[in-house]
Amino acid sequence: MRLKTILILCLTTTTLSAFAQSSYEVTGKVVDTIDQQPLIGAFVAANTSQRTTTNEKGFFNLQLPEGEYQITISYLGYETKTMTIDAKNSQLGVIALEVSATSLKEILISATSGNFNDNFKGSNFRISPVAIKNFNPLNTEEVLRTIPGVNIVGDMGLSNRPNISIRGSWGRRSKKVLLMEDGSPAAPAPYIAPGAYYNPVSDRIQAIEVYKGADMLRFGPNNMFGAVNYITALPPQKPELRLKLVGGQRGYTTGLVSYGGTWNNLGSLVEAVYKKFDGFTDNSSVEVLNLNAKIFAKLSEDQSLYFKVSGQFENNQASLSAMTPFTFETDPTQHPLDADIFTMRRYGLDIIHKWLPEKNISLISKIYASDFERDWWRQVTTVIKASEVRNYLGDDIFNDRYRYLNGLNFTQEDYVRVGKITNGRESITDSRWIFTVSGLQETMNIDWNAWGEDHHLEAGLKLHQETYKDRFLRADSSRWARSGRATTDLRYYLWSLSGYIRNEFNVNKLSLTPIIRFEHINMYRQDLLALSQDPTISSLEDGRKMNVYDVALPGITASYAIPRGEIFGSVYRGFIAPSKVFGFFVERNGVLTNPFAGEKVNVQPEVSLNTEIGWRGSLAQNLIEGQLTYFNNTIHNFIAGGENEIFQEPGKINIQGIETGVDIRLIPNSPPHNLKLTLNAAFLYSKVLKGALLDKDMFGQVVHSTATRQEFLDDVNTHPQAYDIYMSDPQGNEGIVNEENVNVSNFEQISKTIVRFGEGYIEKAEAPYTPHLNLSSGLSYDYNKWSGGLTGNYVSEQYAEFMNFEHESADGAIGKLPSYFTMDAYLNYDLSFKETKINLFANGKNLTNQIYRASRLNRAASGIFPGGFRQLIFGVNIKI
Repeated sequence: MRLKTILILCLTTTTLSAFAQSSYEVTGKVVDTIDQQPLIGAFVAANTSQRTTTNEKGFFNLQLPEGEYQITISYLGYETKTMTIDAKNSQLGVIALEVSATSLKEILISATSGNFNDNFKGSNFRISPVAIKNFNPLNTEEVLRTIPGVNIVGDMGLSNRPNISIRGSWGRRSKKVLLMEDGSPAAPAPYIAPGAYYNPVSDRIQAIEVYKGADMLRFGPNNMFGAVNYITALPPQKPELRLKLVGGQRGYTTGLVSYGGTWNNLGSLVEAVYKKFDGFTDNSSVEVLNLNAKIFAKLSEDQSLYFKVSGQFENNQASLSAMTPFTFETDPTQHPLDADIFTMRRYGLDIIHKWLPEKNISLISKIYASDFERDWWRQVTTVIKASEVRNYLGDDIFNDRYRYLNGLNFTQEDYVRVGKITNGRESITDSRWIFTVSGLQETMNIDWNAWGEDHHLEAGLKLHQETYKDRFLRADSSRWARSGRATTDLRYYLWSLSGYIRNEFNVNKLSLTPIIRFEHINMYRQDLLALSQDPTISSLEDGRKMNVYDVALPGITASYAIPRGEIFGSVYRGFIAPSKVFGFFVERNGVLTNPFAGEKVNVQPEVSLNTEIGWRGSLAQNLIEGQLTYFNNTIHNFIAGGENEIFQEPGKINIQGIETGVDIRLIPNSPPHNLKLTLNAAFLYSKVLKGALLDKDMFGQVVHSTATRQEFLDDVNTHPQAYDIYMSDPQGNEGIVNEENVNVSNFEQISKTIVRFGEGYIEKAEAPYTPHLNLSSGLSYDYNKWSGGLTGNYVSEQYAEFMNFEHESADGAIGKLPSYFTMDAYLNYDLSFKETKINLFANGKNLTNQIYRASRLNRAASGIFPGGFRQLIFGVNIKI
């Protein structure tokens, strides 16, 4: 028996040894040749049945039987590499792939762990695919707020209408930021109506890049403060089915399904995302369906073609109205306006062709188009004293939607926002917007050599057009009405011709990149409702208010290579296109106003002088990587301040600050352990240097508290020369009054005021939503198949309007926003079965559940938007 056992053991050992000797493991890391960044999902195949793809850090391993093989490594947009291997040379190390000459930047996604894009001259910030995977963001703003220099003006729900501020820009609907998706304009109408009422669902986003330096002049319009480019998924290297399922609190549900692959020289991807959420407050649900497809084909050795089509459909219980301080403090989940509905649909198209007439010359032709329509039914609201709500609304409405007020005690300063009652009924209005955008863009790139150095010339020309129909309906019969009488019917049209030329000169370690951009804009506005009532019109051109202008924008970037990094600086002129808000004013004697009949519009765009200097690279043997930038931007001809804030005498504003983003590896060279600390911070300082402001909300719209009344009167007494105050008598006649005659007793008679800034007037005013400190810090840890992390975000206090009120009004429309802190966490586990890869994840958002005043986004029309609600989600990501 013992002999039999020994024989079995020997046979088993011999068999296992023979098996172990009959196979070997091939390992390696696939990176980009130029920046040495890892390529996610590169396809590695032997001339057998064995094949695999690289992981999120570019590594792969492949088990092969004993023998010699051909290994082929391919990646969409890169040149394929083939090599011969055997057991003696199976540790391949770093394998660098070169970008194909026919490739397009729209299909390249780097997995770099660095927080900037080397190919962009000047300051920029990048969120990698790995970071986005860990975030599992509910919306893109959740990721963007971690970027230095970016501030988020909070909204309700999933924020499908993003409110992004970069370097102190006015953040509502990201109006002064250029939004792009895969390099194409994403806003419904980038010139006339740049408000972001469309945002790609976060589940589609693979990476995000934010641009800020002089190279911004390659893009336009609205290149004064910064640009955001959402980079979506590219076709995978091998045929792959992907499923992502997510669930969480408050009915949060996400389902993603995609299928794609690369076959020879053709890569394609079809993707669908469904998202549903009940919202953080009552009556704030959202439902989104996104469908998209893309194809990239290498037609020949000198031509390629890219095609992308997308559609997004939304049905949201979204509102412009939020809550008063009393409601916020009592119960920040209360939002009784149940008839507010926002619906939209958007179709997008991109077609790009690249041709190489010579080895060093490329011509890229791009056609882009989008068609967007939104329909936003919103209840007419008013703000009344909390003690009067039941009597005002009646028992039926009160018991239906305002029961939270039962049993509460009220003061004279407690107010509540309710649906306005007219003839015993609540009424509703509708804002209907329809946009079409299309453009043709030609870009030429030439690599040339002189003085023993390589240089790069780039030139672009773009023809762009957009239309915008703005209709407003009013229905007085019921808040549930979905048709009504038209009270506004406007049509806008614009076409523009723009172009730029830049050249990168390289001399040893020094690089100089001058760039100049020009814009010619031709647009008009028609009041179709007024024209329909005019029997004298004789053509379709009647009533057009024209605005035609040109702008030239020069800039230059310099960079100097130092060990493991570079020092850079840039200066450029940026501009904000005159939109529908101020695009059809005339300037008379330095004051902006509406034109007389037949008077030529002469308003000029807002322009700026932007400078920056910084460093980016690595320190301490690459244990520390990051960037540090100081910027100083001075905006001239500043007009559109914020919601219902217009500078009648164009202003001048200075915004400067320091931005830094640093990644620190705390455990060097200790695989499989990886511990990293991330620090991102921005320090901002803003000052209004001159201008005269008309705040249309401040009097007649805002419901002031005792504190805000007294604060205004104190400021008038301190700076009487800075204010022109107007009052209305009982007959409605308006006239200017002496400041010393304004007091608490006649405060309610103030109809408007003009506030002057600058030397001798208000000298210390700050721009709204420019917190002095915005800080994001994260700690992440990876171990084998596990990864986890904790992130904290701090935003210091910030003003919400140019008059810089410290105290809060009774309706919540004005007043300084207190500082706030949030904390997020994630946990991932990766596993695989043969060729099926599974990622299990859990995320906790706003773990402390400290609800804060996120914004006064729509001011008198809204009040306080709350933020900081805890949200837990769980999900699985499967690739087959």
